[in-house]
Amino acid sequence: GLAAVRCVYLTNEAVLSGFTLTNGYNGVTCESTNTTVTNCVISGNIGGGGARGGTLNNCVLSGNSAGSGGGASSCTLNNCTLTNNWASNSRAGGGGAYSSTLNNCTLTGNSASRGGGAYNSTLNHCTLAGNSAQGSGGAAYQGTLNNCVVAGNSADWGGGAHSATLNNCTLSGNTSGYRAGGAFWCTLNNCIVYFNTAKELYANYDIDSTLNYC
Repeated sequence: GLAAVRCVYLTNEAVLSGFTLTNGYNGVTCESTNTTVTNCVISGNIGGGGARGGTLNNCVLSGNSAGSGGGASSCTLNNCTLTNNWASNSRAGGGGAYSSTLNNCTLTGNSASRGGGAYNSTLNHCTLAGNSAQGSGGAAYQGTLNNCVVAGNSADWGGGAHSATLNNCTLSGNTSGYRAGGAFWCTLNNCIVYFNTAKELYANYDIDSTLNYC
């Protein structure tokens, strides 16, 4: 509702370490003066329910929501856990993270229309498990994944990843309601893609994906 607010907004290269950010929400825009806040409107396009901007170290982001980046938007996250966050924007997404860089992070149980775990983000040495998307990319939509484990995620299209580049990753046990349980429209380099399932076609990867040394 109109009283809800994101947990933290970090600017000027601020750093937050060791915090748990939970139940934050960012989907409200308002006009404000020094004394009053008026004309608040609920919007589905605002990012970062848990955090926006800055760097987060060793943090837990849980149960947050926003239009995009339910957990975090435009952040750098190091050794963080993002769990049970969600994004409501049907054209964007990123239940866990949106337009962010994640290093050595774990993303579990996040959901969105696109990119249940992450949308348009760079993930290095991360684990993405049990995330879901109602549309595309259960774990990740767009972006780049390096040395990541993508396991047990689900989506209608691309249970593991959709429209992303994956380097040295393992995709296993992901499921799709329609096509490509593992990867859809992706480029995969030096990856292992096995034991994924799809209801209609392409259990592991679709014919429009590019696989090099996989």
